[in-house]
Amino acid sequence: MELTEIFKVINEEELIEILRSLIRIPSHINYPTQEKEISNFTADIFKREKIETFIQEVEPNRSNVISKIIGSGNGKILTFNGHLDTVPPNDSIKSYEAKINGGKIYGLGSCDMKGSVAAMLYSLIIVKRMNIELNGDLYFTGVVGEESGGIGTRHLIKNGFKSDYVIVGEPTELKIVNSHKGVFLLDIIIEGKAAHASMPEKGANAIAAMGNFIYKINKEYIPKLNTRIQNGIGSPTINLGIIQGGSKVNIVADKCVLQIDRRWIVSEKSEQIVTEIENFLIDVCKENKNLKFNIVQKLPSDGYFGPFYFPESNEFVNICKDAVAITGRKPSITSIAGWTDGATILHSGIPTLILGPGSMEQAHTADEWVSLKEVVDAVKIYLSLIFKICINKNC
Repeated sequence: MELTEIFKVINEEELIEILRSLIRIPSHINYPTQEKEISNFTADIFKREKIETFIQEVEPNRSNVISKIIGSGNGKILTFNGHLDTVPPNDSIKSYEAKINGGKIYGLGSCDMKGSVAAMLYSLIIVKRMNIELNGDLYFTGVVGEESGGIGTRHLIKNGFKSDYVIVGEPTELKIVNSHKGVFLLDIIIEGKAAHASMPEKGANAIAAMGNFIYKINKEYIPKLNTRIQNGIGSPTINLGIIQGGSKVNIVADKCVLQIDRRWIVSEKSEQIVTEIENFLIDVCKENKNLKFNIVQKLPSDGYFGPFYFPESNEFVNICKDAVAITGRKPSITSIAGWTDGATILHSGIPTLILGPGSMEQAHTADEWVSLKEVVDAVKIYLSLIFKICINKNC
């Protein structure tokens, strides 16, 4: 059977209805049952199609969905990975309406990344319905908690999940993403000494010390970061996100906390990041013996949150290029700004690329949307990848 024949059985109305159903199910960390309902819904879709599926509990009410179509064992294993959770809603009513207008479907998670999840689900459904014989196994892994630290994919990998190739369906406008920065979240804590505001010389002002630290970051550290460049991504960055300090206006502040988001590139090391920031704090706090500092790393210690980089020369990139070209699009290799579960999977040793419908510019916005044509084209791309990898057949 040829791929062009399979494309003809794509029922766009059925695909869109699956996507609308996914959008209408709340699936964020602040929801009472978090991802429980969407995990059950996703598993039920597969079970109705007689696709082997099981629920992998990560935490109470939070379960990954793992579905597979087994091949003959003579081919490569392909996995489509998509996160089932979203960020919390801006508007609890409009967020789940799943309205369609002008070739776009609107709603929380439509772009990030329920559009891709729908396309992945539908690709497996078509393979099963048409009894397409595979040489290699085909998997879908619907994971929880990507928006809150990637707990679902970390759990998947820690429990021994293996694949020859993985596509993570984050929104890329159907471009092939092979790189993004790593993320490092830090709390910078400076402690001083309280004193009456009328006698500030008797204390050590933690807010003032933090001000000196921020000055050094802006004047000395950021220019240094700008000299470090990774092709396609640019320079590492630092964002000073939240600052809190002091207890009363007439008391010298004895504590100040600054929350930092530091994005890093492949030429850097995590230890280097801490040391560089620490050196600025040492310089600031030496001005008063009553000043001391602490650096607290905020990301889970059991995960990899570093940069994602997959070489463009790898055969997997060429396979994806051919699959994208099937839709009439010109294949392109690019990077994205945000961190993804792709870094966790690639770090485990599995060749991984990021490819999905939607734009990162729409992710997490109040009027989030995804192009319906891109969702349909995503199905064609994913089916093409199945042909090339699980059947080892040219499209």
